[in-house]
Amino acid sequence: MSSQADKALVARDVALPGLRALLDASSLAREVGLEGLQAAYLRYKPGTSCTAGLVPDTDGLDAWMAITAKTDRFNELAQRPKWRKLGTVVLPNLPALLVPLAADRELPAARRLVDPDRRARLLTKLGLADARLTVLRYKPGRRVVLRADGPEGPRAVIKLHGLSSDFKAARAGARFCEAAGGPAVIGISKRNRAIAVAWAAGQELDAHASAQRFRLAGLALAAAHARPTCETLRRFRPPDARTAIRAIEALNLHLGAVARGLSLPELHDSVTCPIHGDFSADQVVVGGDGASIVDWDRAAIGPPARDLGSALARLDLDGIRGADVTEAAEALFEGYVSLRPLPPAEDIAAHRAHALLALSTDGFRARRSGWDAEMRAVLDLIAACPPVPKTSHVPMSGLDLALEPETLRPVFGLPPHAPLSVSPTRLKPGRRAMVRVVLPDSTTVLGKIRARRPDRTAPSIQRGLHAAGLDGRSGVAVPEVVTTPKAFSAWFQKAVPGTSLGNLLNTSDGIPAVWRAGRALAVLHGTPPQSNRCWTKDDELAVLEKAVMGGPHAQLGDMARHCLAALEKTPEVGLHRDFYYDQVLVSDQTVWLVDLDLHARGDPAIDLGNFLAHLTELALRHNRPLLWSKQLGKAFLDGYASVRQLPGIDRIDAFQWVSLARHVAIAKRFSERKHTIPAIAALCNQRLANHLAKDQE
Repeated sequence: MSSQADKALVARDVALPGLRALLDASSLAREVGLEGLQAAYLRYKPGTSCTAGLVPDTDGLDAWMAITAKTDRFNELAQRPKWRKLGTVVLPNLPALLVPLAADRELPAARRLVDPDRRARLLTKLGLADARLTVLRYKPGRRVVLRADGPEGPRAVIKLHGLSSDFKAARAGARFCEAAGGPAVIGISKRNRAIAVAWAAGQELDAHASAQRFRLAGLALAAAHARPTCETLRRFRPPDARTAIRAIEALNLHLGAVARGLSLPELHDSVTCPIHGDFSADQVVVGGDGASIVDWDRAAIGPPARDLGSALARLDLDGIRGADVTEAAEALFEGYVSLRPLPPAEDIAAHRAHALLALSTDGFRARRSGWDAEMRAVLDLIAACPPVPKTSHVPMSGLDLALEPETLRPVFGLPPHAPLSVSPTRLKPGRRAMVRVVLPDSTTVLGKIRARRPDRTAPSIQRGLHAAGLDGRSGVAVPEVVTTPKAFSAWFQKAVPGTSLGNLLNTSDGIPAVWRAGRALAVLHGTPPQSNRCWTKDDELAVLEKAVMGGPHAQLGDMARHCLAALEKTPEVGLHRDFYYDQVLVSDQTVWLVDLDLHARGDPAIDLGNFLAHLTELALRHNRPLLWSKQLGKAFLDGYASVRQLPGIDRIDAFQWVSLARHVAIAKRFSERKHTIPAIAALCNQRLANHLAKDQE
């Protein structure tokens, strides 16, 4: 027994003598020799029954359900011939049953999963012949979720539904998701109530993900809300507050009384659109192709405030469990308003309260220790009516057009209804965004969108650099510009192959890859500049002083001013102006330089110092020894020197520490970097002081 709350519940429900065992179903399974199973779901009906879903903690189909029920019902279940034939374990002294997935007669396809021939036919029907299956989630009688693997890795997600109404809703949601640019539907079997959708590659969002990932999630949600109304989606029905309150009462009478005393706000749906219906961070997968929203089983036509309120409620629960979710919630809303205005704050707050009430028993169902304290904290939060995050951003002009296939087809000379996949991959709210577009011939292009007037300078610079020799002939290239549509403020370039240099730094390929990056920068510096803009040491200094002005590290600006004042003017080259490891893609034959929007004429030491500063910051962020970044830095400079002469080492060093000093301010914006601020400040103070001392000798 895991807690006093569990013991109190067992003592109160005398009609279910097997409840004690079901509350620790994983241990119950181990006692009868069923190893490697973990409880993933619990359904409790006071005085009637309790059912737990058990899934394998490794690959495979060995899922079970544990059941207890009041005496007459338990005896009926224990005597089912088919259940016994399929290997059901009966424990009359508890009383409890352990029933294999194949015996779940509410799931039409359950028996097919364990029979090799019938499983093969089902997989063939779903377009997944020869796939290997692993159970991911199991809600007895309702749904089983499986991962289908091929030789290349995860290929698809298969969902088998118990209720025909659930299957019908999930099928409509899967079709809508596909039309909105999400994972494609691979196969559907109405007879088996089975749906297979393509695996969404990437990382599932959680409360600890970066703000940028939450911005992309918010943008993806807004894009879904902007889709045309779909007739196959059902109308949204809000969760019944009375059902949630009864569930709380069943677990704790006192908290049930607290729940009944809550004054829940009314729900309004004057504005409707396609909604996810159960939106939260864990329904978002972020990968190289941007953010994909998955699990549209509860998709409906309803108020957009439902999805935003649901997302906040889930983040609230993460906050109660110890995560810092303030930044995540704000970023989600920033991403959303980049495309669409927010619904009224009072509507979001109302849906948040109702979603929180429905989640109040989540800790019990998931068998979290301290579930009663968590339930109490949820009710307190509902009573407190926390404010909805505010954002000053407004929808970005042109972003809605860049995400709309109907707008993009003419841009690429495609006929109406030609298949086109569009997904956002980057977002700086109120400023710019990037989308990935996959054309019918599988060519991938990237579109850059500006919030205000069109950016004609950046594509012109990139075309000029490409024509001036950065086309791959020297092993260095910039992506080729495809089109600059006049209809909206965007331009498109070809996506290029390669691995981000940042992903190679801590591998055996790190040193040679960084050497190649240094060589590539030297080639860029040797290419005639394609911009008349100039970027000077005074501009570098102004950026730093603005970053640290009025704060505890303002002295860094003063030190940098004196340090840079001693540098003599040097011949200008064409700078990248934001050169670091994430601006470099490395392939077998070519090093690709990307994001040249800031290209300008200036001191070559600016790019060199900036790259070295980012290596140092990365070492501090991940608690790596500075020797690691110094070794990479040496390889980088050696690569540069293989093509053109390095500026003076003292000059590069000065710009390195001026550039790193900016990270004192940058780190404040990222929760995962804040711990580096004291180390960065101390290091920059020391190194800039050393430069000043040399200048005074």
